[in-house]
Amino acid sequence: MSSSTTGRRRVRKRALPGYKACRNCKAIVPENEPVCPVCGGKDFSDEWYGLIIIIDPEKSCFAKKLGINRKGMFAIDVP
Repeated sequence: MSSSTTGRRRVRKRALPGYKACRNCKAIVPENEPVCPVCGGKDFSDEWYGLIIIIDPEKSCFAKKLGINRKGMFAIDVP
């Protein structure tokens, strides 16, 4: 894997087979979803950095830092 200039390692292109990341809200959704169930966006990527699973967004310091306010799977960064 190659490193980016920020020191993060790039996740393999198919990081989670069968899933893609919404470029708008960073939600990880099944690849057959035409619209993001979180934000309604239609711009997706098969490539993203990191993966975080939020169970309780009100108690999660990671969710607060990333601006996530609902539970689910999210990418940390979507280029």
